[in-house]
Amino acid sequence: MDAADRAGPRADKMIDAALRALRRMRRLVDDYFTLERLQENGYELRPEPAELRALVEGAIALLGEKEGVPTEGWSSDVPAQVQVSGDQDMLKRAIRLLLEHLARGAPGARVSVVGRSVADGAQMVFRGDPAPERLIPPVPEERPSGDPNGAVLGFALAHTIVEAHAGSIEEREGALIVTLPARKG
Repeated sequence: MDAADRAGPRADKMIDAALRALRRMRRLVDDYFTLERLQENGYELRPEPAELRALVEGAIALLGEKEGVPTEGWSSDVPAQVQVSGDQDMLKRAIRLLLEHLARGAPGARVSVVGRSVADGAQMVFRGDPAPERLIPPVPEERPSGDPNGAVLGFALAHTIVEAHAGSIEEREGALIVTLPARKG
């Protein structure tokens, strides 16, 4: 680059692109090591009562503010009385990863989350409009190469976090159904 480009708008644009790539790489590495620690029982979860609505709204806000995912038009219908038991930071991270998975699966997707109490816990229904081609991606080892956003790894981490909380994720009727244990005490 010539001297004029190094200090102008082109340089700013290149720096922004490099910083975004660095943040994405840092997040991928962090997701990978967190996944490994959870699978090897090397991560100590801090279970406590949590309001599901706050976790969902916090995850949506984080996606919009820090990850640059357009969240306009997204909806969340989770009653305040729906409670779960778990590590709040990890559960919010799992919810964020699932929301991001749906949003990145189809450009311009509008995502909705509906939560409700069920016997022994809470259930969330995640829908994307339009829905991604595959709601549950193959495990990272079986996926085709070329996942620059880390969506497959992100989904695997979300699934592992939910399972570590004795919950489950399944695909039903074009939606992801997440079940988490009830609040204890």
